Amino acid sequence: MNTSKKILLLCVPFLLAACGSTPKHRAEVSSKPKQVARSSASQVHITHIDRDQAAQELMLHGMSLIGTPYRYGGSDTATGFDCSGMIQFVYQNALGVSLPRTARDMAAASRRIDPSRLKTGDLVFFNTGGSSKYSHVGLYIGNGEFIHAPSSKGVIRTEKMSNPYFAKRFVGAHTFFN
Repeated sequence: MNTSKKILLLCVPFLLAACGSTPKHRAEVSSKPKQVARSSASQVHITHIDRDQAAQELMLHGMSLIGTPYRYGGSDTATGFDCSGMIQFVYQNALGVSLPRTARDMAAASRRIDPSRLKTGDLVFFNTGGSSKYSHVGLYIGNGEFIHAPSSKGVIRTEKMSNPYFAKRFVGAHTFFN
């Protein structure tokens, strides 16, 4: 075995360890006291992190869940997620922000925005025939796409906003950012 291959083999454990570690900037962000202002109307406003940094963190955390099984009422990686459980998990783990549990309550706690103003990290809501106008929620990731935990096909995946099923059922765009 030549010298360059030996060096590469010696470096592999260190590279793998680095991939599994948390970057220093994330630890600093999550170790800060949560500065989430809540009004008496139970609105959630995220103020403790830069919007662009938050968007990147939310998208990365959401993308890391692709392929995770759907489970009604689910809220963790071990057993799976439903749509609002996935959103709650992503916001908590990416930004340290606690959100309400249901899509309906997330809609009530967020600020409605014009769909043309959607940015990565905002929420998209749908009426998929549930008992509430806001029966399904996804995380907008840009370029007309969102991540969600649908019960059909059983895994977290990305979807186009233009998908006829979702376009017909779209009921609003919301944000927790100012």
